Amino acid sequence: MSWRRIRRRSRWAIAAAGLLVVIVLGVAAAGWHFSSAVLVPEHDPWYDPVEVEAVVPGRVVLDRSEATLRPGYYGLVWHGGHAVVGPVLDEDSDSVTRRLREVQGYLVPALAEAGFDSSVYSGNPATARGLPFTEVAVEGELGELPAWLVPAPRREATATWAIVVHGINDDPQVGLRILPTLRRAGLSSLSITYRDDLGAPSSPDGMHHQGLTEWRDLEAAARYALAHGARRLVLVGYSMGGALIGQFMQHSPLASRASALVLDAPALDWNAILEFNAERMGYPAFAALPVKWAIDLRINPDWQSLDVLQHTEDFHLPTLLFHGDDDKVVPIETSEEFATELPGWVTYYAVPEAGHTQSWNVNPPLYERRLERFLVDQLNRSPRQSQAR
Repeated sequence: MSWRRIRRRSRWAIAAAGLLVVIVLGVAAAGWHFSSAVLVPEHDPWYDPVEVEAVVPGRVVLDRSEATLRPGYYGLVWHGGHAVVGPVLDEDSDSVTRRLREVQGYLVPALAEAGFDSSVYSGNPATARGLPFTEVAVEGELGELPAWLVPAPRREATATWAIVVHGINDDPQVGLRILPTLRRAGLSSLSITYRDDLGAPSSPDGMHHQGLTEWRDLEAAARYALAHGARRLVLVGYSMGGALIGQFMQHSPLASRASALVLDAPALDWNAILEFNAERMGYPAFAALPVKWAIDLRINPDWQSLDVLQHTEDFHLPTLLFHGDDDKVVPIETSEEFATELPGWVTYYAVPEAGHTQSWNVNPPLYERRLERFLVDQLNRSPRQSQAR
């Protein structure tokens, strides 16, 4: 073989090696970038952007989009104001007309920035829902965690408390939709914060841990409730709040004090969530591996523990489960499998046309009837009946 051919092959080998390095670095950078969406706290609003085209008494005309066509009720948020928009009244090729109520501030057409908010309500239990409440501080292992305590309307019902746990980068306002139902059913409710929330202590490394450490703040809230008169707990979790509940049920010595669960689009399997989102972006499921590797490097999680579907024996208690069939964040299949694995324990509702944690939004009266019926049933059961089911 000539030296020229050897040199040519060497150049190709070097080029190929260089290309491989570039690919590896690119994959690593992409994995690191997308892992930040899971691990790095981010408290900017998650609103779907909308354009306000016209405002008339009781109605608002919005630009036509996937968000503005969604059925049900949503918050409309803009700088210095908030409103609740209701069902679609009319639509054409460019715009959507919806019911408008509870306007706070000045709502004018051509707002520079406005957004749709699935949480619907803004403020606290008193200003948003007219409920009595107290701001309390739960003592967690990293410091004080602010929470809202809404008392039950009847003194004899205060023995059962609901603890409401929001999702990643969210806040207790997400639970304002159901607080009246919890109170009407006879429960006191504690809407909590946990580490890395606004107003709460930061985690030591400044990152989310997918529920693996945050559950201890839920445990602190459970201790608070039990120390203030609760004898039984109903744990309510949205999205990653479901992951906190999953860890609590696996690891907390207080898990036996939970008499029932209410889960809404819960994060039951983080592997499945990463693969689902990779596929939504047009990649094969294995494209989630670099994200998982980056998460491994940054927080070294226990992936088996994060898969609730491998620990269903810890969930032998009555559970009400909602999941929207248009969820683009958490795959509905994980909830379907959870319900299948726990027959007799899980009451499951797949909600048509509902996005992520939007099962209440599309039909509030139906959601509330199902929730209240479940809660009243649990209050009427003795602890022994609940555990023997």
